[in-house]
Amino acid sequence: MAEINYKQIANNLVELIGEDNIVSVTHCATRLRVQVKDRSAIDDSQVELVDEVKGVFYNAGQYQVILGTGIVNKVYDEVQKQYSFPEVSKDEMTKDDSSWLQRAVRNIADIFVPIIPILGATGLFLGLKGVLFNPTVLNLFGTTPEAIPQWLSALVTVLTDTAFGFLTAFICWSAFKKMGGLPIIGFLIGLMLVSPALPNAYAVAGGTAQPIMAFGVIPLVGYQGSILTALITGMIGATLEKKLRKIMPNSMDLIFTPFVVILVSVLVALFVLGPIVHAFEGQAIKLIEMFLHLPFGIGGLIIGFLYPIAVMTGMHHMFIMIETSLIATTGFNPLITVCAMYGFANAAVCLAIALKARNSAVKAAGISATLTQLLGVSEPALFGVVMRTGMKAIGVLLASSSLGGMVLSLMGIQANSYGLAVLLSPLMYIYSPYQVTTYVIVGILTFVFAFVMTNIIVVPGKAKTAATNDSDSPKESPVPSTDVITSIDEIHTPLAGEIIPIEEVSDPVFANKLMGEGFAVIPSEGTVKAPITGVIEMVAPSKHAIGIKGDSGLELLIHMGIDTVALDGAPFEIDVKPGDHVEVGQKLGTMDLDQIIKNGKDITTMVIITDSGTQVESIKFYGEHVVPILKK
Repeated sequence: MAEINYKQIANNLVELIGEDNIVSVTHCATRLRVQVKDRSAIDDSQVELVDEVKGVFYNAGQYQVILGTGIVNKVYDEVQKQYSFPEVSKDEMTKDDSSWLQRAVRNIADIFVPIIPILGATGLFLGLKGVLFNPTVLNLFGTTPEAIPQWLSALVTVLTDTAFGFLTAFICWSAFKKMGGLPIIGFLIGLMLVSPALPNAYAVAGGTAQPIMAFGVIPLVGYQGSILTALITGMIGATLEKKLRKIMPNSMDLIFTPFVVILVSVLVALFVLGPIVHAFEGQAIKLIEMFLHLPFGIGGLIIGFLYPIAVMTGMHHMFIMIETSLIATTGFNPLITVCAMYGFANAAVCLAIALKARNSAVKAAGISATLTQLLGVSEPALFGVVMRTGMKAIGVLLASSSLGGMVLSLMGIQANSYGLAVLLSPLMYIYSPYQVTTYVIVGILTFVFAFVMTNIIVVPGKAKTAATNDSDSPKESPVPSTDVITSIDEIHTPLAGEIIPIEEVSDPVFANKLMGEGFAVIPSEGTVKAPITGVIEMVAPSKHAIGIKGDSGLELLIHMGIDTVALDGAPFEIDVKPGDHVEVGQKLGTMDLDQIIKNGKDITTMVIITDSGTQVESIKFYGEHVVPILKK
């Protein structure tokens, strides 16, 4: 296997996105996330040709390049090594078109992303401990837990307990790094919050230790596992440090800035934040656990339904903080368990759609996206295949994820880690034979259910009716059959993508031909071109529809997306006006597919024959164009 050239990948991405176009660069577990000045200046098709790039999309104010785990961090390092883009730009918040909530969630997620690998590894250590120290397993080797050597027990304790014991230090470090402070100061503050001089939080909770009372009223304890206390303390400390460095004389900055930051942060954390936030956090965790264990699996059903929607809107990062709190407080993570069924369902729906596609490019992209999802990267399948197929595909995805989550919640399944998805996710349950066996069975059943329902509801018969651009498939000659009188001039597809019969559109008004005969396109790019030569008769005020009257008299309506009138023209740019004469293939405008998807709308574009004088019996598909056949 050829060695991956991360430096070349970094150079290619910066060149294609535009060095002058880049405001800031960061990354999450799977994606390089680039804040850009002009999104329209980037050619997605060229970026997707770069080695190791599995897809791109624009969401939550960022241009995101999907590279996958183990690759994205290396590419990011090369980008920073060669270009030194700021990780957080001063102008980022003003240039970001996402909501304040999306920005807040994204910033919090950026703090937790660097911590995921260590907690994931610790979870695997815990799983192996559960297997190797299990009395039944030990009995097979003729020994018992009591016979385990003290040195081995100590080694295992070091491997399994250290990350959670010093979790506050890691969070404070990451918060300082994200907020632009000096990370080592944050790390020291975090260590002070779990100092051995303070009663251990777990011991206090277990009743084996008592808090130290300050002034007779304020309980002082260590904050092992207190996620919010560490997060807020880190943010306050980093903000204070940046302000002090602006006013502190240079001769005093090296020593006195850290002195003040550490002193203020620790005092605020121990005497103000800790007692208040820790109590709130404890109650919040209890509420989340209570919700997850609602009777009849209702909690798992609701979360299984909401999590895919959170991914679509970029809000799924908020789950990371909740999962971290659950693991640190209880040692288990039932939240990721119900959320994980989204990955199985997404892969199954994507695979079913890909296998039914006649277009070889769509088929290859869909199968590739399925494999990528099975390895833990969901965006190519979700944004590139499932959401572009329409609301029926999304409905099957949501239903399958919900049912899988409900069953797992009913069965009491919970991980002891996070960060692993689909094929690798069973490793988070190996601490118990019942847990891992049940999880795998439910995951497989969720996949099968989603696959079967997609074939029944989303793509029935599609392989027989969809247009094909396959180079190895013979194309019919555009000559009408002899049992009809005549045909109209051929109509070309207005967008690159997969042509489908109008009956397969998710909107019943179009599918039932209430507006007329026609066809639809699931676009792969947003440039809209004239399907025939003629005159522009109408451009909708919301820019989502264009009417054309052909030179032969044929009248067409291009309806871009479903229910996109509600977007009030935001995703559309129209280059023509009523009265303009256009040639077939001439650019009419553009539709921003990512923005339409981001707003929860279907990008499927319909081409409808609207003139009542033309009685169309059927539509014949011929590769990249169609021929309407007149009634006798």
